Amino acid sequence: MKSKRAIRERCDELVALIEKYNHHYYTLDTPLVDDAAYDELMRELASIEEKHPELRRLDSPTSKVGDVISDGFDEVRHDPPMQSLGNVFSGDELSEFDGRIRKILGTEEIVYSVELKFDGLAVELLYDAGRFDRGSTRGNGEIGEDVTANLSSIRAIPERLGGDTVPEYLTARGEVYMTHREFERINRGRGERGEQPFANPRNAAAGSLRQINPRVTAERELSIAFYGIGKISGGPALPDQQTMFQFFKKAGLPCPENVEFGNLGRIREFYNYWVQNRHSLGYDIDGVVVKINDFAMRDKIGSTSKAPRWAVAWKFPAQEAITVLNSVDYQVGRTGVITPVGNLDPINIGGVFVKRATLHNFNEIARLDLRIGDAVKVIRAGDVIPKVLAVLAEKRTGSERPIETPEECPSCGSALSREEIYVRCVNNDCEAKLQERLRFFVSKDGLDIEFFGPDLVQRLYDAGIVQSVADILRLGAAELLAVERMGEKLSEKILASIEKRKRIPLSSLLRALGIRNVGEHVARVVAQSVGSLERLYNITADELMAINEVGPGVAESIREFFGSPENLRLIDEMLAAGLIVADEVVETRVLKGVAGKTFVFTGTLVRMSRTEAEALVEKHGGRAAGSVSKKTDYVVAGGEAGSKLEKARQLGVRVLTEDEFQKMIGGE
Repeated sequence: MKSKRAIRERCDELVALIEKYNHHYYTLDTPLVDDAAYDELMRELASIEEKHPELRRLDSPTSKVGDVISDGFDEVRHDPPMQSLGNVFSGDELSEFDGRIRKILGTEEIVYSVELKFDGLAVELLYDAGRFDRGSTRGNGEIGEDVTANLSSIRAIPERLGGDTVPEYLTARGEVYMTHREFERINRGRGERGEQPFANPRNAAAGSLRQINPRVTAERELSIAFYGIGKISGGPALPDQQTMFQFFKKAGLPCPENVEFGNLGRIREFYNYWVQNRHSLGYDIDGVVVKINDFAMRDKIGSTSKAPRWAVAWKFPAQEAITVLNSVDYQVGRTGVITPVGNLDPINIGGVFVKRATLHNFNEIARLDLRIGDAVKVIRAGDVIPKVLAVLAEKRTGSERPIETPEECPSCGSALSREEIYVRCVNNDCEAKLQERLRFFVSKDGLDIEFFGPDLVQRLYDAGIVQSVADILRLGAAELLAVERMGEKLSEKILASIEKRKRIPLSSLLRALGIRNVGEHVARVVAQSVGSLERLYNITADELMAINEVGPGVAESIREFFGSPENLRLIDEMLAAGLIVADEVVETRVLKGVAGKTFVFTGTLVRMSRTEAEALVEKHGGRAAGSVSKKTDYVVAGGEAGSKLEKARQLGVRVLTEDEFQKMIGGE
């Protein structure tokens, strides 16, 4: 019988050996042993820990399989926020990006880094004194979900950082993704169990990482690559991206395998190679990420509120495939518009399983001369819904059938109204319209109620609990807990989020109500002019059209909505449920030359985004418009300005450069 000391030594030896094998397999991609030998070591370690629980270490490899079940995820605030990337889609656009960088820095000597853009889920990991402490999803960039237990099940993630200098504090950022081999394995198992297969590896990775039960995550082999740092203190000096990747490797944090550093020519070579060879990788990428290598240069250039100015994603071209249109379904939107959706012979486009595509509207069907049974070319670009691009008429056999424009609503059976290129259901009691309005109300484009997705809307609707948007504001714990798959902790988060959204400005209400023709920008323009909800009740169409950027279509939609007794009752119910609609506040600092003037921005601005520029105009008492007319006072033209600049010249509107605009507003 082995002594306690010998057992302890063997336990420590196994931990060290398994961690070494993990590092070589997941980080260095150079396996030292086969899977059978590795599994045998894991079984031996698990056996020792089971017989001698006092020897089980917190950082044991076996602890990467968790079984803690929670009702939801806690919030984690990112500091600094996890921003998104701006996109370019051509070599010319990349040259424009490079030109803006050179202009700001005033130098021709710029070294870029370029890496593959993984198609996965962005995460942030916190290491405190070198030990993995917390992990979270990107979420909305400001706040993510605490998925520490699930990330702990990814063997490529070290519990402790290695290397010569371990930071006191580090937040490392990266992408969790799934290989094609693991994706196929999981889908085979789901098929055998009669479960719906995942649509693509990214969805499978995201679904796996956000499992309430970490054991489910542990049963799936997820991969990760780290590409950036949020914050670091007490660590080595990291002057650039190249040094940071060297530090990551020493620390045991997996890095992107394919990275290059150099001038713009080197970047183009890298892109051109991978656009042709991406399918050889064994996992999905949708482009490359180009960054300034030098961190000091990045700090000088800075960021917008949404994205860094020193980095850009160069996306791969849209991907196409040929398949057959089998049938057409008709979907009813929240405003009643009927959208035809094609059902296709399933086809794999760039690693994504596609079986449906939008047909947009019936004019588009006529333009394509599209028929059921046609061979069609389908395009998928990034996250855009696949669409039918063209018909291969030469492949017709004569058995193809025309696509009929429906005469009745597929949901309620009401007669449809024809309006320009659309057909629309005008029945206010149509169930499909109501359900779409409910989904929109809770979405990010609506009231942005966190943790309240379309699936929960459907379950509450089917249970008869939620039949109007006012019912959402009246929800209590008892109603939420009555639906399936709802835990107490998650219900508390949903109710807290609803409470947060019960005090909103007028523009937010206008947007969330889903009024036809009224999006975020128009809602803000109208709210800033009208000021209060009470004034909207009796405002006339002429008064609305007197507002800059409000035309007959918008005026008619708003007047129709607030002229309906049913809609007014709905708003009264929302107010009775605790909704407070604050008067729209327009913070302005009147500036001579800007106040009362209308500005239109066109082209690419260097120092700020177009949204930031428009906000500056409104802050100083001016108006920002989306189109050029005789009422426009100034057009601010950035790089590659197009038709708006030409129209300004035709109308004699004064054109400003970005520098001239900056001087006008005092260099803000």
